[in-house]
Amino acid sequence: MPVPVFVIHELIQEIHALESRTGFYMSHSYNSSGAIVLTITRKIKIRNAILNRQFKDPRKVLRSDLLHLANSY
Repeated sequence: MPVPVFVIHELIQEIHALESRTGFYMSHSYNSSGAIVLTITRKIKIRNAILNRQFKDPRKVLRSDLLHLANSY
């Protein structure tokens, strides 16, 4: 389910704050399970559940979710 691009930007900024090697946002696309985000250094897959939580109530995106995304390759 596509979400506004600011949702992805917010998540990437938070991930970048935890892991600076994440790089900055370049582009994204969607598939059935979520978004595939390309940064200047890597690709990050973000599940729909996390995208929806960030959109509806960012406080519900847990630090552990962000750390998992930061450390996934």
